Amino acid sequence: MNYSHYITYSNEQNVPANSESAIVTNILNGTSYNNDTLIVVVQENPFSPYVSNATLSFQDSLLKANIPYLSEVQSPFSEYISFLNDILSNVFHNTTESHLYSIQYIEENGLKGAPNFITSRYVSTDNTTFLIFIIFNKSSGYVLPNGNTPSQEAYPYVKTIMQKFFGNNATLTGEGAIAYETQQISSKNAFAFGLVFIILAIAVGITLRSYKASLVSLLFISITTLIGYVAIFLVGSLVVKVNYVVNYTLTAVLVGVTTDYVVFIMARFRQELREGKEDKKALEIAISKGGRAVLVSGLTVGISLLAFSLIPNFLSWGLVLFSAVVISTILILTLLPSILSVTGKKVFSIKGLSNISSQKLERSIFYRVSNVSVRRKYVIATIIIALAIPSIILFLNVPTTYDFNAGLPNSLPSVKALNLIESKFGANELYPIVILMKINESVTNTQIINTAKEILSTPGITNVYGPYVNGRNITNNTNVSAFTINDKYILFIAYTSYNPFSANAIRTVNILKQDHSLLVGGLTSAVIDQRTVASHNFGELEILITLFVALIIGVSFRSWKFPLISISGVIISITWTTSLLYAISTFILHEPIIYLIPVILFVILMSLGNDYTVFIISRVIEEVNQYGQEKGIQLAIARTGIVVTSLGLILAGSLGALALIPVGFLEQLGIAFILSLVIDTFIIRTIYFPAMLAILGVEKGIKGLNN
Repeated sequence: MNYSHYITYSNEQNVPANSESAIVTNILNGTSYNNDTLIVVVQENPFSPYVSNATLSFQDSLLKANIPYLSEVQSPFSEYISFLNDILSNVFHNTTESHLYSIQYIEENGLKGAPNFITSRYVSTDNTTFLIFIIFNKSSGYVLPNGNTPSQEAYPYVKTIMQKFFGNNATLTGEGAIAYETQQISSKNAFAFGLVFIILAIAVGITLRSYKASLVSLLFISITTLIGYVAIFLVGSLVVKVNYVVNYTLTAVLVGVTTDYVVFIMARFRQELREGKEDKKALEIAISKGGRAVLVSGLTVGISLLAFSLIPNFLSWGLVLFSAVVISTILILTLLPSILSVTGKKVFSIKGLSNISSQKLERSIFYRVSNVSVRRKYVIATIIIALAIPSIILFLNVPTTYDFNAGLPNSLPSVKALNLIESKFGANELYPIVILMKINESVTNTQIINTAKEILSTPGITNVYGPYVNGRNITNNTNVSAFTINDKYILFIAYTSYNPFSANAIRTVNILKQDHSLLVGGLTSAVIDQRTVASHNFGELEILITLFVALIIGVSFRSWKFPLISISGVIISITWTTSLLYAISTFILHEPIIYLIPVILFVILMSLGNDYTVFIISRVIEEVNQYGQEKGIQLAIARTGIVVTSLGLILAGSLGALALIPVGFLEQLGIAFILSLVIDTFIIRTIYFPAMLAILGVEKGIKGLNN
């Protein structure tokens, strides 16, 4: 199905269409100010005649290469030629002659005598680096049918021509270059999931003491992963392009969930066989009791993940994850029983079928730990909840960044080029503030000049370019029509010395936004709009998912206690994880947490974290009905301990594989999943759960899922 054609590697985050930054972008569509662009960063002296000749030849070669959607190529030399040509055309009275003379002058003298408005944009202050802009005739963010942007598609061709003229002294950057290199580095590291498949198969074999069980789990992991790719194809071809992060997250989620459900059903089947039941009866009980738990869990996970669709830009996440998880759950509940009905007890080793007595269970580490938790229930619960309070506060206020490129490896050429531009030209050079002044027929030049002065005097603004303003200077003469957009707006381009994602840049743009006669766009304005939407939507989403999961668990077990225990445990796990991730990102990775990490962590873990709740509570109800509350809780934890711990580590391994892909967003997700699942497995399920079950009590006679 060529599902990879429906994946996009762009890190651009779209903002709502009615936001101010989006309105500005829409107004500028079709103009060079908003077109898809590649930037060549050349580390050569631009005042050298050799460099001017090489650059002009490079530009000419690009324009003759028939690169799709290529519109124009701008360099300080071509801009200087246009400037000289305008002046000399009055001298020579012949456009061709003046143009040839201008070219000859540049070829012999480089940028000698070039005006400041050209050199300030294209040349670094130390004259060691200059920029070339390769502009396409499609707006930034435009996606081709194959999922690439025009600049991303052109990247390898431009790079080949660039190296011919500049060798290793030039590098490419821009959204297209970053997307292309991200795709390459992600593809190279995708082998991590192949290793995960093998490791998980071994882990399942050890857990169930059967190599045949490993093969069964490997079969289902393979099938459900393919189902996931079908989901990508369907969503990508029918609804919206799928972000590349979804591809890796989907694989990790399906590997973990599939393994969980397969192992849980097979473990229950093995337990019934251990107790002496015939194959058919043992399988009926396993499907009746374990299968219903899997069904409830799968629907909870799938529908919870569908909530991603409520987040702007995350429609593909919700649709792909929901459809893949639900279809995979149905597959497991139908195909697995069919396979086990054929294999019977032969799927397990003889040693694996040996019965475990209650006395042996009472000697297990899980029974002993749960015994301490039950007997010291108030102390255990108080300590864990007390430690969670500061973590909850940090989770609600954790510092994050909207810069998706912050976590990309510095070894990527496009990232090196971005860093070089920042050091040579300033952090805001590639992401200026775009300001549109609303005009009508009665607007006067004085009003335009006053607006230019107002923008220039805004705290944080270093340079402004537009009518009557050039850098720091207000000028008397200008061509207003050159800065007029659709006869309705006057365009100003403003620069700061701040990183566009920084608090200082946001403060400056917010001051400009207070003037309602102006429309303010650009990256920083988009960040402000994203943050406004996120602060509103993310909170609602987290509350909605929490209530949904609580409702499903409460209705399934007909009790308010189990949702309270489950939800509180997952929240503790998530908030502890966020605190640890913040420390790791700040002091080890030296990169800020990307703003989507906390909400993605919340949604996925609130969904997946309740898998084990359903499994454990189902068993607790059975044991309490048979042995009473205290011993029933301990026996249930002991019986599920090995399987749940193994599944937790398996899920941590599958989701944690994301950390092996050297893209900051995926690294942070992978590390967060490992931390949370380890906390969840060894602290929440093993220590916190028994204590809370003992405090709230499990009434004898309560019905389980099998009823």
